[in-house]
Amino acid sequence: MIHFLPFRQIWVCLRPSERSGEDVDIILTRLREVKAFQRFPSPLLLQICACAFYECLEKGITLFRQGDIGTSWYAVLSGSLDVKVSETANHQDAVTICTLGIGTAFGESILDNTPRHATIVSRETSELLRIEQREFKSLWEKYRQSLAGLLAPPYGAMESGSNHDRLTDKDNMNSDSANKAQNKIPSEKLQRGGKVLRNAILSRAPHMIRDRKYHLKTYRQCCVGTELVDWLVLQSACVLTRSHAVGMWQALLEEGVLNHVDQELGFQDKYLFYRFLDDEEEDTPLPSEEEKRESEEELPETILFLAQTGPDALLRMILRKSPGQRTGDDLEIIYDELLHIKALAHLSNTVKRELASVVIFESHAKAGTVLFNQGEEGTSWYIIQKGSVNVVIYGKVCAYVPEYIHPPVCSWFVRHTNTVVVFCFI
Repeated sequence: MIHFLPFRQIWVCLRPSERSGEDVDIILTRLREVKAFQRFPSPLLLQICACAFYECLEKGITLFRQGDIGTSWYAVLSGSLDVKVSETANHQDAVTICTLGIGTAFGESILDNTPRHATIVSRETSELLRIEQREFKSLWEKYRQSLAGLLAPPYGAMESGSNHDRLTDKDNMNSDSANKAQNKIPSEKLQRGGKVLRNAILSRAPHMIRDRKYHLKTYRQCCVGTELVDWLVLQSACVLTRSHAVGMWQALLEEGVLNHVDQELGFQDKYLFYRFLDDEEEDTPLPSEEEKRESEEELPETILFLAQTGPDALLRMILRKSPGQRTGDDLEIIYDELLHIKALAHLSNTVKRELASVVIFESHAKAGTVLFNQGEEGTSWYIIQKGSVNVVIYGKVCAYVPEYIHPPVCSWFVRHTNTVVVFCFI
């Protein structure tokens, strides 16, 4: 460990208000030797030098405990600290799940006074930079993007698991498209739902499904997106808005029960042509009177089921769009979803709105897919929307079901099939 006597004297002996310009320059030189701080803009570094405190912990010192309400944010200047998590109220049951090294930071729960996610204990003699709550909130409002890159994640519970093959970066980015191509066998319930809706349309509004021409090309037995939305909104009071109806049709489109004639991925409330799975084959017979009667009986239950699944399908469709293509309504839907994620509760609404503009959708149907390996430079921050992943930390395997995680701390791979991940680039 490199020791800087003037540096320590300034931070230990002088309060921020007592530091001179020369004092700030000495602290600034020290911070610039920490790689994680090198990408910070100069105004942020200078403000940190002016308001931060210095702490030195001997080995085995508990900085704070899981469940405490924090008052400060920390960054590691030298040494390392163990992150311990307990599933019980007894701190003696805490298990070390990873280690924080030089350049990592933690303690962002002070943004809204939520309890600490873990117990932090010094693994060796360690030097820390500490910023008190009021000053950190002020810095966060001005420089949240830079500071967010340092944050360590909250931590989850552990159990046994196993590792599998690595997914390449290219495969990782394209995995959702691959899953889409493979997932053309619809679930029995959605397949039946599509048949009920098709039969009901043919019974109540048969003109909606017919051959249509566009740019001198004929498209067989298809419907128009806007007409499908109009029809669904009129069928039941549980279809709340046109966006809600779009999500319901999207749920069918995701599993191939409904398809765009040119294989576009998302359902749109526009003059676009869609075709039911039953109409993909030529000369598909019309439903019999008995089939129409059965569909009429099942229609309310089918619409209710789709009304429950539609919002999630709509969210997935929006997240598949590139951030620059999202509308104001799209951003509101993402923002509303972020409000209900417990692990993001400590973030301000302003931060959540900014997240809504950059998060991207990703899903993995194959258990064992490796998303990243321990030690790699992180490029994305993740939220688990559905499913779970396993984490391997320094050779130890643990099951991990958090709602968000920052990658460089550990290796992370899919634990179950159909795991859905939302992530944003940093």
